[in-house]
Amino acid sequence: MAGDDTMRHQLVLQFAGDSDEDLANVIEIEDALIEQLDAKRAAVDGHEVGDGVINLTLLAKDAMALWEELESFVEKRSADGPELAAVAYRELDSDEYTVLWPEDYDGEFVAD
Repeated sequence: MAGDDTMRHQLVLQFAGDSDEDLANVIEIEDALIEQLDAKRAAVDGHEVGDGVINLTLLAKDAMALWEELESFVEKRSADGPELAAVAYRELDSDEYTVLWPEDYDGEFVAD
């Protein structure tokens, strides 16, 4: 069926910090994910720096399943910095994010 490979979600991994060193570490994670991901299920969409955070954005068919798959990898890779602050997703046709991690996230997730 033609529509089966359609990406439905945007998954944002938000890291605390925006120094050059933090950015270099996030780019290493980004490069590793580019190599690791199956293009039919997910793809890296890039990164953005600003307001004390770095957002690494992925497109996914199923953001929740993708995060379950990537959680331990991302947490291990971010152990040396920058710290993973939050993970959230949204439907591509929506502006509202749902936070997946941490479970006790308090506040409004902003990725723009």
